[in-house]
Amino acid sequence: MKVFIDSSLLIYLNVRMPDRETQLVEEFWLDLLLNHLLYTNILALDETIYVSKRKYGVGYGETIEFIDRAVLPYVEVLPIGLNEYLRARELMRRYGLKPSDSIHVATIEIHGLQAVASEDEDFDRVGSNIRLWLLYCCVSPRKV
Repeated sequence: MKVFIDSSLLIYLNVRMPDRETQLVEEFWLDLLLNHLLYTNILALDETIYVSKRKYGVGYGETIEFIDRAVLPYVEVLPIGLNEYLRARELMRRYGLKPSDSIHVATIEIHGLQAVASEDEDFDRVGSNIRLWLLYCCVSPRKV
């Protein structure tokens, strides 16, 4: 399956969490890597860098190194252009999605992806995509 990787998963992979939650996130990531084709966009990478710093205190350099080492070799970064904007505009109006979520859904639709790996339940409103997430618990990163 072709799966869009949202920033929530990348953030959880990048920040410190309790051991059990870290294990669950890493097992989920490994399953995605081994069994699916993975995609994201530059906006999700931007969100990962920004939220990791603002909310969890992880420096820009550390997050950039994480993306370069653990994401880019395995996840194709799809472009965002005018077509994505035009579709996102429709999605914002129809479903009341945040602009960034609308751009992600537009990327998913335009590039023919089948699912999104995200904690964000807002994706469920769209209905045409399958949201994949952890089965056993909610994860809660802690500040470094």
